[in-house]
Amino acid sequence: MAIIGFIVGIVAFLCGWIPFVGLVLGVVGLLLSILAVRKPILRGLAVTGIVLSTIAALTSLVTTGLFVIAMIGSSGSAPDAGPEVAAASHAPEDFVEIDERELANITKDPDAHAGETLVLYGYVTQFDADSGPCRMRVNVAAEQKSSWYEYEHNSLAYSGDGESECPELDDVVADDEVKLTVVLQGGESYNSLGGYTTVPYFEVIEAEVL
Repeated sequence: MAIIGFIVGIVAFLCGWIPFVGLVLGVVGLLLSILAVRKPILRGLAVTGIVLSTIAALTSLVTTGLFVIAMIGSSGSAPDAGPEVAAASHAPEDFVEIDERELANITKDPDAHAGETLVLYGYVTQFDADSGPCRMRVNVAAEQKSSWYEYEHNSLAYSGDGESECPELDDVVADDEVKLTVVLQGGESYNSLGGYTTVPYFEVIEAEVL
């Protein structure tokens, strides 16, 4: 029994980092070695089995606990939705007009305002083959301006699936002045003049050419 306990203790010690396996083997080896240490024969071997089995059981207990916590955390978390805020149903009254100061705060830290539903006015600066049919660059403001250059806040916007299906933007082309009903997705970075610029990134729910 001392020899068996010693062997199980060695195996348990080697498998201590494996969740459950090291714990079970460690407990078995510990019980066998405790029973064997009561007898005078091969007592040293039994003591060694106790030490190895105890270390293995404690190590595997930690790894098993971490494994269980990780499994619970992964099963309870929502699937990754990518960089864009998950789509939600919004009523027309959910979208609010803001003032220029509020828009300046959004531009300063768009991630802090992700999910906000807004009504904005803008001037489309790029909407071509490079941007794609469902994404555009648009300078926005909190209210309609008399000239295109008064729309001072650069932003990126998409609609539909962001790739090819975006009926909300069918009537929009570059240099259009538009009224946009949007959901702020946070910040988006793009390469500009050798560096990266972060701007607000909007999902367009409705676009009206002015």
